[in-house]
Amino acid sequence: MIKSWLIVSAASFFLELFGVSWDSVDEKIAEEFPGVAMLETSELQAQLRSAATPAPVLVDVREANEYRVSHLQSALNLQSAQDIAARFPDPDTEIVVYCSVGYRSAAVARELESLGYVRVHNLRHSIFAWANQGLPLVNANGATDKVHPFNRAWGSLLEKSRHQYPQ
Repeated sequence: MIKSWLIVSAASFFLELFGVSWDSVDEKIAEEFPGVAMLETSELQAQLRSAATPAPVLVDVREANEYRVSHLQSALNLQSAQDIAARFPDPDTEIVVYCSVGYRSAAVARELESLGYVRVHNLRHSIFAWANQGLPLVNANGATDKVHPFNRAWGSLLEKSRHQYPQ
């Protein structure tokens, strides 16, 4: 857990200091997690709509307060590779992880791969891209279009009208 916090803190500092863009996020993820397989939102949406194949396990690796604001329907809130592995011990389980922009989830995806998981994907641009495209989100009260922006730097990648901090 401390390791994940340090990764997020370092990334947040870097983005605050140098600005943020999808290109800078993509470059940082590619540099830090080069082997992690990425999945586009359109690909995930097609998988979730298809009756031909079982849906992948969706895992939201954000903090609980972020998850409570919104998440993808059927996504579980598990924040570490160890938590995911305990819940899904079969390393052949198809798993899609996401966070706000894809950085934290890339770290978890890499860790799952190091544990022997072979069908792990990181959702490219994660919940921010999903929300910005107007795709469905839920919370405990039902459908929503709001997302926790994490902080000012990361939140600049999320449409302002979708920002919501926990009440």
